[in-house]
Amino acid sequence: MNDNGNIPDKRRRLKVTHILILLLLICIGLYVYHRLSQRSNLKAKIDAIRTAGYPTNCIELDMWYKIPSNVENAAYTIEKALSVFKKWDKEKSKSLPFIGRAELPPRAEPLAADMKALIAEYVADNNEALDLFHKAAGIEYCRYPINLSAGLATLVPNLGEMRNAVWLLELEAVLYADDGDSEAAIQSVISCFGIARSLVREPITISQLVRCACQNVAISTIEQVLNRVELTDEQFSELAECVRKSENISDISITFVGERCVGIDFFNNPGMINPNNVRFNPFFSLYKAVGMSVADSVIYLDLMDGYMKCFRLPLHERQKAAKAVEAKFQSISKAHILLHTIMPSLSGVITQDLRTIAHLRIADAALAVQRYRLKFKKLPDKLVDLVPEYLKSVSKDPFDGNDLRYKKLDAGFEVYSIGPDLSDDGGKEKPPRKTKESPNWDVTFIIER
Repeated sequence: MNDNGNIPDKRRRLKVTHILILLLLICIGLYVYHRLSQRSNLKAKIDAIRTAGYPTNCIELDMWYKIPSNVENAAYTIEKALSVFKKWDKEKSKSLPFIGRAELPPRAEPLAADMKALIAEYVADNNEALDLFHKAAGIEYCRYPINLSAGLATLVPNLGEMRNAVWLLELEAVLYADDGDSEAAIQSVISCFGIARSLVREPITISQLVRCACQNVAISTIEQVLNRVELTDEQFSELAECVRKSENISDISITFVGERCVGIDFFNNPGMINPNNVRFNPFFSLYKAVGMSVADSVIYLDLMDGYMKCFRLPLHERQKAAKAVEAKFQSISKAHILLHTIMPSLSGVITQDLRTIAHLRIADAALAVQRYRLKFKKLPDKLVDLVPEYLKSVSKDPFDGNDLRYKKLDAGFEVYSIGPDLSDDGGKEKPPRKTKESPNWDVTFIIER
């Protein structure tokens, strides 16, 4: 002590230093504990995914996307068809429906002579491709030769032409229907569904969206055919079976299986997003070193789990649940840079799936109405009149859980779903092209004859 009985400054400074060191050690200990806890949490989540039978990285995903050995693979026939597909130049194809900018005539009206001649020429030019598409549609299994182990770098060259393939089949069906050849028109419809089915197990978001688009084209083709040609009860039944099978085998949740694998690999190696750009390598290294990559992985898997849980809900509850997951993601701090870089907007995928299911269900109901009409020479008053002879029960609207809507028209009838806006617009049909009209419309199937 000094003469005044006070502790020397040196000893006081020593105590402060000890306290600071202790606090630093505590902070380091908490940080290490937090890092270890995060890593343990991440490992537990990945182990749970693997235990549930799902792949947890892109190499496993590539092996998971498979078909039985020693079976015929529709992919090779479709690829051959695409290789011989003859695309017209922009100027020549602009007068074609679907392919170009032309519109088909109103329902139940015959094709104009010049349009019919142009469609016939386009179909004739692609007879070889059409024969192969029809053949491929009859093959049960399909696995496109893509390398999913490449993760973000995976190439899917077949997708660019898939919609052109089903549009070609739709034009063929319309041409047959206009000529009164119902059987040939039906086979074109069934082949549309077969091309869509070829993508049903491909665990890539864009592949599933293309599948939905192809199925919607198939439903549009049924609508075109039914407005132009009479079918037999057996033909109606054949189409109905095809429509129901398409709903039963479709499972868009595999989109999230694939996305999850890509995300896990990405957070483990963020540089994969652009391996040739060395400028970002120090940033990625630092991001991982401070634990942000693991933190992002945990949040990412929680979000993906939230999306996967949507599929355990009734159809009409999924859109709201998916939007809640989307909102949760949007509320996460932008400091999670890589999370906001890799996380796609997936609520729209679920909405698109519901729209496709709605298309399938209203088509199934419309086919049942036509069967009733064929037998009794009149339209049913209500969809429940079709139960149980033509429908086991009236299908529910996937957007609100109520029965599908049905109304008689001056000529024909309409079956519709209220669609993703959850507003019953009285069966308002989506305009064929983008317009300045109100964006609200229903998912419709209309027969005007």
